[in-house]
Amino acid sequence: MASLIVIGGPSGTDLETVVQVAHGDAVVLDAPTADRIKKESPSPKDYKPEDQPELYGSKGQALDIMESRAGILCRLISLANGSTKLRLPVVQYLADILNAQVNIQLTSSATDNIPLRQIADAVAGNACQDSNSTASPGTLEQKQVTPPGLSQHERTVLQSGQWVTLGVAAVTVQHARQLLLGATAVAALSAEALQTQVKATLEDQYAGKAANDTVAALTALLKDSPRVNPRKGAPLEALSSVPQARDPEILAALHTCHGAAEEALAAASATIKGLLALPAQAAQAQSSHGSLTWLLLGVASKLLLTAGLSMQRMAAYAATLPHCKVFTEAAAAQQASFSESPALVLQQARAAVKDVMSQMVSANKEPSLAAAQAAATALKAAHRAVAAEALLACLTLGLAESTSQASGRAAKASKENAPNPAKGKPSKKGKDGPSFGLGKGSPLIRSLIHSTATQWAPDPDSSQAKGHDSTDGASSDTLTQVVQLARQLQSSGEEEAGQASVPETLGEAAEAVGRRTVMQLQQALKAVQQSLDPRGLQLGPVLADIRSLIESNQANRKPKAAKGTRDLSPEQMAIREVAFNKITAVFKRHGAVCIDTPVFELRETLMGKYGEDTKLIYDLADQGGEILSLRYDLTVPFARYVAQHAISNMKRYHIAKVYRRDQPQMAKGRFREFYQCDLDIAGSYPSMVPDSEVLKVVVEILLELDVGEFVVKLNHRRLLDAMMDLCGVPPSKFRPICSAIDKLDKEPWEEVRREMVEQKGLAPEAADAIGRYVRDDVEPKFQGQPQQILEKLQADPLAQVPAAKEALTELTTLFNLLSHMQGLHHIEFNMSLARGLDYYTGVIYEAVMLKSWNGGQPQVGSVAAGGRYDKLVGMFSSKDVPAVGVSVGIERVFNLLEDKIMAACKDPTGAVSGKIRETDTEVLVTSIGKGMQPKRMQMCAALWAQGVKAEFGYKAAPTIKDALGYADDNGIPFVVLFGESELASASVKVKDMEQGTEEVVAIADLPSHVAKLVQGLGERTLVATKRQAPATEQPPASSSHQKEAGRSSKASP
Repeated sequence: MASLIVIGGPSGTDLETVVQVAHGDAVVLDAPTADRIKKESPSPKDYKPEDQPELYGSKGQALDIMESRAGILCRLISLANGSTKLRLPVVQYLADILNAQVNIQLTSSATDNIPLRQIADAVAGNACQDSNSTASPGTLEQKQVTPPGLSQHERTVLQSGQWVTLGVAAVTVQHARQLLLGATAVAALSAEALQTQVKATLEDQYAGKAANDTVAALTALLKDSPRVNPRKGAPLEALSSVPQARDPEILAALHTCHGAAEEALAAASATIKGLLALPAQAAQAQSSHGSLTWLLLGVASKLLLTAGLSMQRMAAYAATLPHCKVFTEAAAAQQASFSESPALVLQQARAAVKDVMSQMVSANKEPSLAAAQAAATALKAAHRAVAAEALLACLTLGLAESTSQASGRAAKASKENAPNPAKGKPSKKGKDGPSFGLGKGSPLIRSLIHSTATQWAPDPDSSQAKGHDSTDGASSDTLTQVVQLARQLQSSGEEEAGQASVPETLGEAAEAVGRRTVMQLQQALKAVQQSLDPRGLQLGPVLADIRSLIESNQANRKPKAAKGTRDLSPEQMAIREVAFNKITAVFKRHGAVCIDTPVFELRETLMGKYGEDTKLIYDLADQGGEILSLRYDLTVPFARYVAQHAISNMKRYHIAKVYRRDQPQMAKGRFREFYQCDLDIAGSYPSMVPDSEVLKVVVEILLELDVGEFVVKLNHRRLLDAMMDLCGVPPSKFRPICSAIDKLDKEPWEEVRREMVEQKGLAPEAADAIGRYVRDDVEPKFQGQPQQILEKLQADPLAQVPAAKEALTELTTLFNLLSHMQGLHHIEFNMSLARGLDYYTGVIYEAVMLKSWNGGQPQVGSVAAGGRYDKLVGMFSSKDVPAVGVSVGIERVFNLLEDKIMAACKDPTGAVSGKIRETDTEVLVTSIGKGMQPKRMQMCAALWAQGVKAEFGYKAAPTIKDALGYADDNGIPFVVLFGESELASASVKVKDMEQGTEEVVAIADLPSHVAKLVQGLGERTLVATKRQAPATEQPPASSSHQKEAGRSSKASP
């Protein structure tokens, strides 16, 4: 029974949901969503039916039923997500179409214009229906589904967007991910059929998680297989004529190909899922720059590579099964009139993808639907190739198993007929000779293929020889069917060997054999293809078993941190604490208050705020409740906080982790999980006053951290927009061009210009005009000392643009305020700074390191960035609250700070002379003799009560050398020592480790005395330099540092 899918509810819609509805599941509008649509719709008296439009009809090739249903569903989802001012009956009618199980014919085309027009026609009462469809018989009229009609506004809304593209893409991507695992299982089956050397391939580590996941899958599938990694010189069963069968190259490229395909599918899946979660208008804006089309073409190309790699493996079977060339060679397939050949299907798919790529370059409109269909065509080619490979692998293994069984029976007969049969231990090879075994996972996919063997014969009455028992669980009839077709392919190949073609004069007998072989191959391939169809019901359970096998095989894998994250040792945390304390001190010095917000937000809170970086947001798995994502930064959550709590003004700081699905570069401080240290000022104040203080804060923080020479680059968003307007950039391209300009600090102008022109579609003359303002290698340069650049711009034609004039006035005020705070000398006015986040409206800035603390070139990018965002709070409420802020990227600063502090642990010769203090311990309480630990704990308790940081050690009877060595190594300034004689006089010794002096103190006075000593220590010393103690105080070798996890540590005495 089909399930009921809720549309518009809090759980959202994922790709699997789209596939379920495409397969026939019914849908229902979420009740609160329906109520909202009804409230937002115009009143009935305002409804005006559209004039009779020209109907498109059903011209051209139609999408299949699943693709049409998916397209209608995605159009429905988008209408349920946002405010479109459509009447509820219009939205409900799309759900009624899906639930009526009627085949609405949507026409295939380059863009969504035609199928979306047909959807609108259907709502208007003019649906193109296939009433004779076996899958969806009947019409809407027969099923009493009444169209609501349309207004002109409603038709315009229904015909906008790329929703059919999203539907076709969702079905294709989800099915391709299913097929990809099946393709890996079939490749493992080929490795066993061809007795391949796979050890090197499976033991290597590869770049990229997806590639290593593919190898992990192969490892699990081939575990314990006796048919791979054969010993050198061992014979090849049933494949003695295939010298290349053991070639490790057969699987060498699999991890790269399947890994790349999985990454492309994951990227496309995330993009489609994100677009389906957005309101219609926002999704349309997000997908209007060609990114979805290029993603789908990437998916298509990776699926074609998967098919091509499967074809290469099939070629290895040709020497043993010569007639299988109709699978791998287009010429042989055409000669045999084998139109279903994988070679011909792959050829057609490659032509389709190439055609869409040509359209991307030459067409005025983005061929998004053509790209989705090209991906679907590539999926069909991959499906066909994988099915053919699976068939050949099973045929070859059938021959090997038959040979193994015949050998066993011969050995048994020979033994029984011997005059004096020898008695001894049973053979390890089995009672009937050598056993036939496969890996852990191969029988799963082989059994699925074998289950179709009864459908292989085109003539149901064809004779079948009696078979023999199969040791892998297949019935004797199944093995007979397999071997029969394999022998037929062998004999057909032998008949054709030695001649270029079969002359017609050989008569009809020879032709009949060829036709029979082709017909049986077609029938067998069709049956196997159905069993491996990701749209069908047979493959899913097998893949579930394979996934369970892979997961169980990973139990012994070494633990590791997730990609883009890291563990921090105690000494690294000590350095980080110093940095946090300095940053927090600056924030507090400026009167900021601290808040905290959840690590995850509603997905709708984050969407539409980050431009092209929206794809980097981490979405959480749907748990049947609210649709959530991990926060991308701290600014948008702060804006949501201000709006939610109706705050009119606030100066706040926030230090917390954020998450980005970026490609990590650990050495350069780019992680997927990292801290940000934010200061934001919200509220209406005199022009540029909060902005100047925020910039002053940035300068103070970087001076306090003292990690090298830096500069704060500054620009104005409205000045950028005015520049692009003056240069002839269309307003719709402002943000994409900004994103390109922002790459100038990493790429040369030529590359940035190429991106503007070739990828963003900007006119070359407009790009050259922009270059005059943003390039640093041509005059006049618009980068440098703020007031000098300001004067240049005021004399430039740009200053006559109204928006630029306003921006230059604000910048004049800003520079004047900064000069009064002595904060201008670290500022650089730079017209090439174009931060890409969508929510900035005014001043923008970015701090970059020029030199490291040691004068070297820093290996990090920007270390702080921010700007003014006056409209962001208004996105969450009806009231705009202007705001400005900055975010310090502590991870990149931390890399520099860690290098600097680690260098301080070495003397001028490079020898280690100290270590980072991992604790703040001020006093070590130790004793001489047995039974003293309770007394040490008692003294520590008294010191703790006075606020003294103290340790007592866990050893029952520590030696004096261990105790002093521990204190020296960890930079503990004071040691309290006592033994029986000191206790007898109610006193202890207090040793100053820095001065090397001792004093006797009464136990009663110890807490107050030590408290006074530690008060004079001043600020904590992060690096403990080892004291050169007298030889009598040196700790023995047995108590030297233990190196663990790359750091020095020593057990407490």
